Amino acid sequence: MSTIIHKSTFPDIELFQGSITDFIRTGAYAEDNYKPCMIDAESGEQLTQKQMLDCADQFRSLLYQHGVQKTPNRDERIGDVVIPFIDNNIYLPSIHYACLELGCCMNPASTQQTPLELSKQIRVTDPKVIIYQRKYRKTVMHAIDLVCYTNFPIVIEFETMLFLRNSVPPPPKKAKFHITNTEQARKRIAYLGMSSGTSGKSKAVRLSHHNIVACSQVSQVTFPALYKASNICVAVLPSCHVFGLYIFFMVLPRSGGTTIMHTKFDLKQLLESQKKYKANFLPLVPPIAVQLAKNPLVKNYADSLKQVKLIMSAAAPLGAEVTQSLIHAIGPQVRVVQGYGMTETSPCVTLFDPADPHLHIKACGKLVPNCEVRIVADGVDQPAYSGSVSDVAKNKTDNLPVGEIWVRGPQVMDGYHKNKPATLEAFVEASDSAVCYNTKWLRTGDVGLVDSFGRFMIVDRTKEMIKSMSKQVAPAELEDMLLAHADVADAAVIGVENEAKGTEQIRAFLVLKKGGDAIEVKKWLDSKLPKYKQLHGGVVTIDQIPKSQAGKILRRVLRQRQGDVVLGIDSAKL
Repeated sequence: MSTIIHKSTFPDIELFQGSITDFIRTGAYAEDNYKPCMIDAESGEQLTQKQMLDCADQFRSLLYQHGVQKTPNRDERIGDVVIPFIDNNIYLPSIHYACLELGCCMNPASTQQTPLELSKQIRVTDPKVIIYQRKYRKTVMHAIDLVCYTNFPIVIEFETMLFLRNSVPPPPKKAKFHITNTEQARKRIAYLGMSSGTSGKSKAVRLSHHNIVACSQVSQVTFPALYKASNICVAVLPSCHVFGLYIFFMVLPRSGGTTIMHTKFDLKQLLESQKKYKANFLPLVPPIAVQLAKNPLVKNYADSLKQVKLIMSAAAPLGAEVTQSLIHAIGPQVRVVQGYGMTETSPCVTLFDPADPHLHIKACGKLVPNCEVRIVADGVDQPAYSGSVSDVAKNKTDNLPVGEIWVRGPQVMDGYHKNKPATLEAFVEASDSAVCYNTKWLRTGDVGLVDSFGRFMIVDRTKEMIKSMSKQVAPAELEDMLLAHADVADAAVIGVENEAKGTEQIRAFLVLKKGGDAIEVKKWLDSKLPKYKQLHGGVVTIDQIPKSQAGKILRRVLRQRQGDVVLGIDSAKL
């Protein structure tokens, strides 16, 4: 069978060959000491970009004094791994830049995690350093205890760093890692982003300096409106995830935009910030978009919301109905655009510019430059759809050229950290490569198509994964935990779509032992998990979990069930 490669409608560009911080520090606004770059939504404290980078130098000196990255690692591709266990705040970019300039590898962690969740991440990435906020000390120490470390990591309190930063001498010259050539930029790992990939338990995605910088460059070509210095952004997405990190630490600082940093999402606080600072750009995920579209509180801010020109939604598909409701709530001046990508692609594969004449609410954008895609169904490459995404209705794709999206480009990950089997499973070797980063195809696990205008549409996702509150959840992880309960004989987990909430909700099917109580099992599991992994879809008790002859759970059979008595759903509120 012939290979069909779908190319970007934009020409390839020359890519920057340096570190992430080189890219930021060579930007037009790196020395700006007048315009606010970061604003604390709660206190009003502000940092210019020069202040933010000066603060990074202070943190770098302080961390070096604490022994961070003082000795070279055996693996020259990766430095000391640093976990920042810190809420969104205006000093967090400086922490990242400081560590990266020391040669460290950042492994951001969600502060929503329980000690058990954090301990799992620690086991995967083996950090040398954990920087934590004072209020999370117990969580961090408990997580470390669960790991049973032989080499205890360096633990540093974030508030102490803030207090001491003005009293440290400038960092010595040796306290800076230099990327001196193209090969080094491609190989040196900057981030370990946590992801479940397309299946299985949590994995650490190895993203190089080149991956992150290239993604920022190619997305600017496809989505120039994202790179306007006039952008004022309300940041409610967590920067521990690659979408938030990409927008708040790369795009906006490089382009001279302003970020209003919130520690967490609260609808009223978002609306108040937008009003106070005249924000014109809102990066969102579908559950937040649903609230903006349907919450009556939004009507009270109708006048100020007229200033919002751009909403970018990512992390999961945003339905056409929600998009229309969102435009109605915000105003006709707003343009709602979607993008597609994943942690493994740093994160962008496709983007839409609001000025694109082919903009469509059912599509998730056009392919970024320097990037190529194959659409593969049962081993056969699919051509572009001769019609338009306008003709495609959800779940009616039997006769359309849909398939799994395979992607290659400079933003595609190096692989999974210390997980060769998962890396081998994720990639397919390419036979036609002329560029070093095109030697293999990443199998995304997402099913989609491309139309005659170069617009992509995601029509399905990997059956195994659940997208809850815009975060990936691996059913196998929850099933393993359920099976550890004394009352559970067998278990299976699926996602149940809740269009009103703009998310999937997690539902468990349980085979209980005699005397077992499904509600008690649910309470037990929920108590061990962050909110997005809890059983908001309730629990169902059944006699037997349907499985194939090979022992694989037949989730499609569970999805097709009707008339089940679902327990615990009344208390399952998002």
